[in-house]
Amino acid sequence: MRVSWLLPVRDGARWLGEAARSALADSLPDDELVVVDDGSSDAPEAVLPDDPRICLVRQPPLGIVAALEAGRRVARGELLARLDCDDLVLPGRLAAQRAALAADPTLGAVGGQARPIRDDGEVPEGMRLYVEWVNSVEHPRRELLVESPMFHPATTLRAAAVEAIGGYRNGDFPEDYDLFLRLQTAGWGLLNLRREVLAWRDRPGRLTRTDPRYARPAFLPLKQAWLAAGPLSTPKRVVIWGANKTGRPWIRWALDAGHHVPFVVDLAPFTSRHGRPVKKPDALVGAALDVLLVAVGSRGAREEIRARIAELRPDLEEGRDWFALG
Repeated sequence: MRVSWLLPVRDGARWLGEAARSALADSLPDDELVVVDDGSSDAPEAVLPDDPRICLVRQPPLGIVAALEAGRRVARGELLARLDCDDLVLPGRLAAQRAALAADPTLGAVGGQARPIRDDGEVPEGMRLYVEWVNSVEHPRRELLVESPMFHPATTLRAAAVEAIGGYRNGDFPEDYDLFLRLQTAGWGLLNLRREVLAWRDRPGRLTRTDPRYARPAFLPLKQAWLAAGPLSTPKRVVIWGANKTGRPWIRWALDAGHHVPFVVDLAPFTSRHGRPVKKPDALVGAALDVLLVAVGSRGAREEIRARIAELRPDLEEGRDWFALG
């Protein structure tokens, strides 16, 4: 299967040449590198290697979604491999992702692990912990409502799957997370390879640090819309595990959406939240419920709660009857 790299850039000539060379070095002769210049002022063409596999597309500064869609329109590959201008492809990425997508036609996207790098000093703790978390996720479906469980520039996508769901959407939300949710909703599988495929550069000017579309509050409406269109599309008996800061907005949302919340689960000595009684986890045994939402943000808590749910309610299947939220 032919691969088309999608590499948008705006004023990233400082890193672009190295990124392009790393992609081409990992590619086959029939693959292509589609570089979309999103209104740069630093002449990105000057740093690109002389290689017939490079297709340079120019547009005014319209943003990353417009750049990705412009790249998709000219891409010839059955697979679309994402890369950002300041990241590096690690050897063997394409071969491994191409093989995974060829072996399983139900997969819509295959990612992998990232190696964080930085030009100036140590990677901040928050970013380091996020990278460690994504690197631990093999099957993103289970973690899809926590936060984005795939590194977008480490992902290779099936072009037909992206086309079938309408491509990238523009809005006040992260375009990659929105894409992953819609792929899963449409029945496409998501997979992270258990190998490093990307050197992911953390820097102050990265969009994930500077653009409000990638801040935590921007993820919440997408999660709620996904639940409202799927498992909670009709009024249900919904139990929320979490009465603290992470859980309270979900209790309010469930009630506002017309769901019945018989009780809230928490280990803390609360008596009620939003008028709903707070009970210990043992209350789940024999409880009449349709969906359990686990909204606990403390580090390591989700794994402990998974084990507790398996003990108390082995009939509840994650991803069908209960969901971890972030």
